[in-house]
Amino acid sequence: MNKLLYILLYMPIISFTQNPNYSEDIAPIIYGKCLQCHYSGGIAPLSLETYPDAVANAGLIQHVVSNGEMPPWPPDTTYQRFSYENILSLDEITMITDWITLGAPIGDTNLLPQIPIFPTTSSLGNADLEIQIPTYSSTATSNSDDYVCFSIPTGLMQNREIRAIEVIPGNLQTVHHAIISLDAFPNSSIVTTPNCMGPQGGTIYTWAPGSVPLIYPLSQTYDFGVNLPANSSLSISMHYPEGSFGQLDSTKVKIYFHPVNTAIREIYSDYLINEGLLSQPFILPPNQITEITGTFGPTNQDYSFMSVFPHMHLLGKSIEMFAVSPLNDTINLIKINNWDFEWQGAYLFKKFLKIPSGSMIYATGFYDNTQSLSNPNPVTVQSGLNTQDEMFVGIFQFLDYEIGDENIILESTNIVSSNSSNLPFNLNGKFSKVVDILGRETKESKNIPLFYLYDDGTVEKKIIIE
Repeated sequence: MNKLLYILLYMPIISFTQNPNYSEDIAPIIYGKCLQCHYSGGIAPLSLETYPDAVANAGLIQHVVSNGEMPPWPPDTTYQRFSYENILSLDEITMITDWITLGAPIGDTNLLPQIPIFPTTSSLGNADLEIQIPTYSSTATSNSDDYVCFSIPTGLMQNREIRAIEVIPGNLQTVHHAIISLDAFPNSSIVTTPNCMGPQGGTIYTWAPGSVPLIYPLSQTYDFGVNLPANSSLSISMHYPEGSFGQLDSTKVKIYFHPVNTAIREIYSDYLINEGLLSQPFILPPNQITEITGTFGPTNQDYSFMSVFPHMHLLGKSIEMFAVSPLNDTINLIKINNWDFEWQGAYLFKKFLKIPSGSMIYATGFYDNTQSLSNPNPVTVQSGLNTQDEMFVGIFQFLDYEIGDENIILESTNIVSSNSSNLPFNLNGKFSKVVDILGRETKESKNIPLFYLYDDGTVEKKIIIE
């Protein structure tokens, strides 16, 4: 009997649809992997919200999913895995191509999943602090992007600890990405810096279409977060793509704090790889591919790495970063085989990565300054902050290691599903403990319902799905 039940329960999971249709097979993939950009009002140039949209663009869809161009996910998943990966499995790609080959049947529309709703205000509720850039008109032309930074005072009268942060774009069709940092040089008024590739300060959060809010990990032992000092300023680096000239934007940053005087394990951010700016400048001669390398270390203590943000400019071709421990163990950090300046961001590891004391971090980048459609007349390029210069940067978020950090899941501890728009997360009470359905205190487990108790009396029911 038990064996029969096992087979019946798992048969739907291991069986595959022989004749895929839109309603049951394709719409769930598009809704989960494409729609965060490809919806009416989104940043993508075409919508895929409906069956007619999908059929009209079937040839294009087949092409971009077959060659891996879409959905855009630059990191090499055979090298390192990250939270919230927006990738298609081989089965999903096969299903899409089979569906198109069969003539794109619609199937039973009664079985269509509910179309996602993308919040234009907030998925976390009322924030403790809201910072908004002044209304800005993009200066991007038909063939050049606009990069601008805003340093905005927080107005805080006391130190606070950030528990979560969210970006609400003012114009979804105009904002390509936003980088939020703690300004190293706070101001008493708003300062606008044009032609600013990125802020010089501790990066807190990077937003791009499809990003979920950053909620620092929960555990039964620790609270995590970032300290936001009194009288500080946030630097908000905005990227507006070519063709957006004259478009208005007023992006907001919403910040949620731990209760006052909460003791946290602070997440730090630093440019561990920063070739050409803080060290010897580099030169990229025309008509050749040039290799640039960088190192950091040896580290003077054990660290837990939370995320990595690699950065290059227009000539970037590929980038790889890894650590080597004193025992000669290699720890893969990130590898991007086909660098695309238009698709970059910070990548959150699946779990904290332990980097032992005495480790070295190595980075290698290749720059293609040969003739191409995007570079018809190659000239000598040097390192610098401007778009037409080059950079070779690795920004890491990390904290001092403690035993057990490498077991803390960064993705699903706070979010039931990476495709969920509503995040089941209590932002007011302090986390107390986890109990099972019988009320017994337990540890976090996957694929079973658990209850998360907070000191303000609230309870959350969550299922961490793997």
